[in-house]
Amino acid sequence: MSRSAPTSGDREDAMYRSRATPDAESANGSIHIPRNAEWNRRPSSARPAPAATTRTETVLLLIQALCVAGILVFMAATFRVGEAAYIAFALMGAFGIHLATRPTRRELLLTLASAAVFAGIYFLLHGKVGDYWGRTIGVAGGFLGMGSLLLLSCKWIFAPPAAKRSHFEVLREASLIPLLCICSIAAVALAIRFTPLTYDRLLYAVDYKFGGPPSWVIGRLFRAHASLFLACAYAYNSLPLGMVACMWLRWRDRQNRVHETADLLWMAVSLGIVGFLLYQVCPAAGPIYLFPKQFPYAVPSVVGLATSPAPMQAVPRNAMPSLHVAWMLLLFWNTRNRAWWIRLLATAYLVLTALATLGLGEHYLADLIVAPPLVVAIQAACTRSAARERWIACLTGAVITLSWLIAFRTGAAMMVPRGAAIWSLAAVSLLVPMAAGWRLERATQADAAGRSA
Repeated sequence: MSRSAPTSGDREDAMYRSRATPDAESANGSIHIPRNAEWNRRPSSARPAPAATTRTETVLLLIQALCVAGILVFMAATFRVGEAAYIAFALMGAFGIHLATRPTRRELLLTLASAAVFAGIYFLLHGKVGDYWGRTIGVAGGFLGMGSLLLLSCKWIFAPPAAKRSHFEVLREASLIPLLCICSIAAVALAIRFTPLTYDRLLYAVDYKFGGPPSWVIGRLFRAHASLFLACAYAYNSLPLGMVACMWLRWRDRQNRVHETADLLWMAVSLGIVGFLLYQVCPAAGPIYLFPKQFPYAVPSVVGLATSPAPMQAVPRNAMPSLHVAWMLLLFWNTRNRAWWIRLLATAYLVLTALATLGLGEHYLADLIVAPPLVVAIQAACTRSAARERWIACLTGAVITLSWLIAFRTGAAMMVPRGAAIWSLAAVSLLVPMAAGWRLERATQADAAGRSA
């Protein structure tokens, strides 16, 4: 019988059978084609399935970005970014962190556009601008910070898997300070209802022992020198920028592979957490809330003044200890061995902030006295060192801090005579912790030199 000529389909079947491996033949003679071999597959005339998964993922990513924008708008409306200096400057710090990453021109334009949209939404929702010092810079910087956070969030959301980690780290660094400030404001506001009584009267009486309340002296000085008043007020309200400086210094050290015995940023965070807990030991608001009509011109007499805890209006109880001075002192202490201009800026910031805490009526001098030993205790606790000087410094700072707080809480501070006695105790509270911190620093440097030798 004559055999018909093979068709193209028969030749194709033969070609696929010849490509099959010899051991792929089953018992019934059929040929098994491995699934994972692309060259073994028959060409199909069916069209490829549309990339529905890719489009779905894109939509989900866009929804995530919109959620971030919504959260930022909600945050701005809830915490009144135009009225709260603390929040505005914290967001401005996020913009500073973004600038430190050297963004492209396109990213800067997108940040500016986003900031303009956020500002428009805020004012359309009848958002207000508070009357605080530095509001021109603070409000603009706050909206720029919101734009930076949105852009950095989008870069992280839309980044390929291999680059997501690096983008998330930048976003984390930029959002840390605003998140901490928001949490601190919420915590302090919540604590008001649990501390209806404050120790403001006792702290005022203790300040009076220094020869007159220092807050009134600095307050009158501010009224006589407007430029000094403005500089100090700017420094006081822009405290979050000091924490951003801590982050920048840490980033610079890591870029230069500088050995760090303590993380400056996390020391600042630890100081904030411990400080908030200490607020509850001796709740106080500040002299401007105790005597709003008399400050700073008329000095109230302490004759007949009851020093027992008394009710206070619904204002934050965040006077004792002064974390403004504590944070700036921490920054100053850890920049003493750096470039001259960094030391100069840190020193100026510390002095202006200390003057502002008193002259603005937000703190008593007693609040500032507790700050140095608290800083030394936190510095020592966060220092990576096996030297015994670490625990000596930590215990020294902790004991002095708690001693003052207990003395204020129990009223024992009123037993200290006025004049030289109270000034001497204040000097001891400053010099002894500084000496312990200096010895710790020398011991840590000796350990580092011994390891490198």
